[in-house]
Amino acid sequence: MNNLIIENNIVRGCTDKDILKLEIPEGVVAIGDNAFSDFDKLYDVELPDTLIKIGSNAFENCTALKSVNLNVNFIGEYAFSGCSSLHEITFGENIGYLCNGTFLGCSSLEEIVIPKNITYIGCECFRDCTSLSSVDIKGAMEIDNNAFEHCTSIYNINFPHSLIHISSNAFSFCENLKTVVIQNKFIDIDETAFEYDVNIIIKAVQFSTAYNYTQQHRFSFCPTILDSDYRVISSEELSRISKAGILIRAKQLDASKDEMLIIFDKSAKERIDSLIGGNKDG
Repeated sequence: MNNLIIENNIVRGCTDKDILKLEIPEGVVAIGDNAFSDFDKLYDVELPDTLIKIGSNAFENCTALKSVNLNVNFIGEYAFSGCSSLHEITFGENIGYLCNGTFLGCSSLEEIVIPKNITYIGCECFRDCTSLSSVDIKGAMEIDNNAFEHCTSIYNINFPHSLIHISSNAFSFCENLKTVVIQNKFIDIDETAFEYDVNIIIKAVQFSTAYNYTQQHRFSFCPTILDSDYRVISSEELSRISKAGILIRAKQLDASKDEMLIIFDKSAKERIDSLIGGNKDG
């Protein structure tokens, strides 16, 4: 068992700090705080199906560790911080949130998929992950302070509709960040969430809180259709909608019948109905 110290099905540590590979046996339910902190030669870890919890700082500064499969319920603060060779992370379906600093300074990490079951991304969670270029967030509700600060390789990011809050400095100093897509019309964005990201373009629906944010902070804004609806209207009705400044895409269907197909974001439906009346086809 690689000289593991196990008490009550919890791994407390290992007597051999120079181990290269680690296989935690089945039956173990937790890895204790600091259990393998600074094991700088450890490059391969195999975790059992019975594992539920990884403690705080458990693998901190394991600078040779390459990849981890995290099918657990809980990962403690700074559990993998400073793992500078870590380039692959896979999450299971049972974990609900990521704690503070979990992957801080994982500078070899290039891409991450954060599944729908993870609803909260903690403070400094991916801070200083300088190689991270692809971030796929499926269902988070909140991204906390400094979560992706100094992630200098991120080029664009698409936030899910579930996201309701981006905290201070969450994406500050992401100097190559260019495009941010925001789906939630009523999202709350902290004043410094994108501080020093001077070249970003925020894409969101019209008349949204994201639009107001861009006006206050002088970011570029691109109105975007994200959750589409459609209806057939006349050219006169199209003129009224266009004059109101509502973003639509239009296509002529039958010139002899004066029929135009318009596609618009569902958030604009009430304004369109107020201008030209409700959809007669339901």
